[in-house]
Amino acid sequence: MPLSKNVKDEIYNYCNNHLADESWYEDEFEFIEDADLRKRLIEEFKSIRFAYKLYEGLEAKDENLIFEVRYQILAYASIYEAVIHYVLYNYYQKTTEFHNMQYHIVPTRMSFSETQMTAVKNVLSKPNEVLYIYHKQERKKEETQVRFDEKCKAAEALGLIYKITNEQGDIIDIPAEIIEVYSYRNAIHLVAEQRKGIQYALDLSKKAYRRMRPFIDQIKDRLKQDKKGIYK
Repeated sequence: MPLSKNVKDEIYNYCNNHLADESWYEDEFEFIEDADLRKRLIEEFKSIRFAYKLYEGLEAKDENLIFEVRYQILAYASIYEAVIHYVLYNYYQKTTEFHNMQYHIVPTRMSFSETQMTAVKNVLSKPNEVLYIYHKQERKKEETQVRFDEKCKAAEALGLIYKITNEQGDIIDIPAEIIEVYSYRNAIHLVAEQRKGIQYALDLSKKAYRRMRPFIDQIKDRLKQDKKGIYK
């Protein structure tokens, strides 16, 4: 049975009361020129904040708190990933940092004629020993093989994201903390009795939200410096 209109109105008013208007979200993700992706990012960000206010108002506990925390981490991790991927693959494809992210060095077996192999075996191998010769070769990864931490490190090398110092003089390692948020998204503790795990996840969800501000600002500042996208 649905809630009464008065109750629903009160809930929506509470959740939307301190949230930004539509223009703020458009300005926030203005550097995403793909309209569909920008719309999806805005929707995701708005839903995160709405859900946070809802669970905050309910003073969620135990399994409900775990669910809320897990959703927060999953959603913020998705935004971080989508933004970094878009920026790297659309604006920095021709850079050394992008190339190093996409390629890795792998051992590759070399082919020789039978005469050549016989000569090599006579010098290097022991009797009845099978000998193979390899050399190091640069090979491009499949796009799905490029890990998120590698994308973050490429973004850091390009100056898109970097460490900052807060007002208290503490160093905040933005790239490392974003990697931590992303790596933890599938490791949320689901058992209410694991209080230490729940507290850690709760702290991490708050960190995921707080780092979004400098993360977006740093990327926009770098794009402006490099005159990329809408900042040409």
